[in-house]
Amino acid sequence: MPDEQRTLDAAITAQQIAAKLDAQQLPYAFGEAIALGYWATPRGTVDVDPTLFLPHDQPTACLKMLRDLECEFSDVEISPSLLEHGFCRVRRHGIRVDAFLPLIDFYECARQRRRQVDLEGQPIFVWDAETLCVFKMMFFRRKDLTDVEQFVRTQGSQLGRVWIRQRLTELYGVRAPRLSQWNERVEETSAP
Repeated sequence: MPDEQRTLDAAITAQQIAAKLDAQQLPYAFGEAIALGYWATPRGTVDVDPTLFLPHDQPTACLKMLRDLECEFSDVEISPSLLEHGFCRVRRHGIRVDAFLPLIDFYECARQRRRQVDLEGQPIFVWDAETLCVFKMMFFRRKDLTDVEQFVRTQGSQLGRVWIRQRLTELYGVRAPRLSQWNERVEETSAP
């Protein structure tokens, strides 16, 4: 399947999931590439990454919601991951869905900052740029650091750099590698 078709399928999947979650009045937010496209240069994606605001210590509520969203999975395989990591990987009509649950206190702050945007004529909720930066620094993969650099360049002075730094300090402490990597990216992209 060509990358353009996969990206289109991921966008359609995000729209369909958003419509079902909105109909049930369940708070959610999409992250990763879906959200990235609103705050930096869009890139193709083959999956969708919703956070579902359900209790992480009650995986049955998440399992029920994933079934309502027409996802395919084995309860036995994903329940332990939901309990331990607040995350599971399932499929919906052939598209990968990486579902997250609010495992740490930061998610409540993130929930309050999510933004409603238009995805090809349909409103959906995504993380705002600052929250997405914090999540990318949590994941701390090479591609996430590249995305963070892009955020800093694209958003410029509009990006709440101080807010991001404060959240990373609260989460990891002043000596954390994540904080020093954040500071490096801000300094590198701010230099003339």
